[in-house]
Amino acid sequence: GRSSEIGKIRLMAGRIFSLNASYFDLSFMQRDTIPEIQKMLGGPGTAGGRSSPSKFPPILFTNSEMDPTMSTVFGNWEPLAKAIRIVMFGKNSLDISGWPHAKCNARKWGTMSSTPGLLAWGWVALIFILSSDTSFTKSGVGAKSRLPYAAMFTAYKQLWVTLWDQPRICTICKKIDAYVWQSS
Repeated sequence: GRSSEIGKIRLMAGRIFSLNASYFDLSFMQRDTIPEIQKMLGGPGTAGGRSSPSKFPPILFTNSEMDPTMSTVFGNWEPLAKAIRIVMFGKNSLDISGWPHAKCNARKWGTMSSTPGLLAWGWVALIFILSSDTSFTKSGVGAKSRLPYAAMFTAYKQLWVTLWDQPRICTICKKIDAYVWQSS
């Protein structure tokens, strides 16, 4: 299920974010004290940080820099592409070219390219892994982080759908698809 897919991403989060892998162990409870992680989430005390969590944290934007005009939203596509590749082809797929497993999720689910829902889910999963939360709540809001996960998913999916045909988003999707499915 979804939790095992998030578990695969969590195992590889150090590689995804170029940070110490131990930061993402479930037993490590101080993610909210790591400056690099707080910068990605736009936490209090960081440049552009907020006292209440934003639905659009810096990690979504080009160079992980918040853009109030939203013109660079989803520009930081590399972590998302790595996470989706891990979900589709397994945790070792970052080191293997092509389609590494016969029994991979990509084949099981018949998925061969990105969709707005997959991209939105991927970002929410990555933000969850960066957060201090350990599980999703019924309310859709992080118990510890107060991040609005359900609202994030809805907003991201809606934005991907709305912007799907725009040249900048088409370019981002082509880059993600080339990385994930290793197609041109």
